[in-house]
Amino acid sequence: MVTQAQRDAAVSQIAAGMAPGVTPTVLGYGDPVPTPGGFIMRPGAEPIQQTVMAPEPITVADVSEVLSGLTPQDQTLLAIDMLAIGVYDDINYMFDDNNQIDQQFFVKAVNNAVSLAATSAEYGLDTDFLDVLLRNSDRTPEELTALFAEKKAEAQSSGGRVINYIDPVALVDAAKKATSSVTGRMATAEESQAFVKMIHGLQASGATGISVGARAEAFAREQAPEEAKAMDYANAAGVLMQALGMRG
Repeated sequence: MVTQAQRDAAVSQIAAGMAPGVTPTVLGYGDPVPTPGGFIMRPGAEPIQQTVMAPEPITVADVSEVLSGLTPQDQTLLAIDMLAIGVYDDINYMFDDNNQIDQQFFVKAVNNAVSLAATSAEYGLDTDFLDVLLRNSDRTPEELTALFAEKKAEAQSSGGRVINYIDPVALVDAAKKATSSVTGRMATAEESQAFVKMIHGLQASGATGISVGARAEAFAREQAPEEAKAMDYANAAGVLMQALGMRG
């Protein structure tokens, strides 16, 4: 069993990106802040450096600073938030026999959330992982308590399992492949993000047996019907020309 001290040490060292000389992993971006830009060159005068507004990158160190100061109650609220967004895949892993946060699985869940936030940032996805880790969730403690009671009741009635959301990276890959097949181009970041939200929404609504490939193809056609129609014509023409060539 991981002790509280071990938990604190593990959380504070979530990423090797905090080590000197290592580029920090970007988990997302905050509000725009003044950032030095290029120089304005003026004939016969000193160049003036411009200041531009650019989103401030949020790194693992920022998340670690927030997590290291969590109280036991804050940890509980964070755990419930992570359960709500699918980081925990089994509600029974959240608490130990003393009804306290199971530190071993808590550390694993935090690391999983960090990894998912980094992947989301890499693919330009708008997910809840970073907000939850930074404790920017819109849910109040009362709402989280009610949510946990609801999830616990659902888990008990379904044998203990809760929603295990499909990996957003796999969903983005499916969206890109389907869009390429249907339209002849790659899916945009906005289209990929919308597809991930749609699939996770279906899972949250209780849908099971979701065929990601079929859903991705249908979604691609809905997003770009004219492009899909043109691609269908091109494919049909190619098949026809191939058949004519074979007959000749």
